Amino acid sequence: MEVIADFQTWMLSIRRPQTARNRVHYARQLMKWCDNDRLSIFDLSAKQISQWLLSVGQSPATRKNALDAINVFYKWAVMSRYTTTNPAAEIPKIMVPQGMPNPTPDDVLQQGIDRCESVQDLLMLLFASYGGLRVGEIALLHSHDIHDGQVRVQGKGGKIRYIPLHPTIRDILHQANIDGWLFPSTRNPSGHYLPDSIAQRIRKHLLPGKWSAHSLRHRFATEFYHKNLNILALRELLGHATVSSTMIYTRVSSDALAPQVAAIQDQGAARRWSVIKTDPQ
Repeated sequence: MEVIADFQTWMLSIRRPQTARNRVHYARQLMKWCDNDRLSIFDLSAKQISQWLLSVGQSPATRKNALDAINVFYKWAVMSRYTTTNPAAEIPKIMVPQGMPNPTPDDVLQQGIDRCESVQDLLMLLFASYGGLRVGEIALLHSHDIHDGQVRVQGKGGKIRYIPLHPTIRDILHQANIDGWLFPSTRNPSGHYLPDSIAQRIRKHLLPGKWSAHSLRHRFATEFYHKNLNILALRELLGHATVSSTMIYTRVSSDALAPQVAAIQDQGAARRWSVIKTDPQ
């Protein structure tokens, strides 16, 4: 596993810890798969990697994530002269169907708020649902990031954006008077919560059922778009690299479309049905 350790060191030097863990996880999974079949990870063909991809999960998104990670691994291996080829580059891009927004319902968020036991619990929920932040962004928040009614957010790739604070968050932060990490932790050497810890806290302790921090982010995005219809502003708030990622939140729910569908004029089908159902033939 020396190769994986070297890859992990390199990833941690250029990417955020959460991204590094994801890439290393799949590289380690592929290494174990090779060991089980007595194969060398640097002698694999594109066909063999495709076979491994079938084992990581059924979801196209999961397989795409795994393939992306292995592509990065082999690019690093070529650069580090562990090998001369990247067999993963021969595999076609995995297409992921665009999903529907999955916003946390009002009553679920209310239950989560009622379960909060600390200001950190409450802020976790609010930064996700009233600010649209990812768990990785929430974990890094510091009191120095709060200024003039805005929060400075370090997003994917280290990109910085500024999000207006919702009045409720602003009032809580003012009254709590937090100095330092907003989500401090003595267990983590960095001094703050890990993103995974925040995700687990929200999913397992605060929100009931299937709901998660990501569904709270969906809630924020859906609420904002329905009120403003400004896709470029929403893209900026969410920290998306492209508008295509933001477009998922512009999809209108079937409930909202129902009145428009019902307004289509009936051309006598209902009248004809009344005849058909009473005609014994």
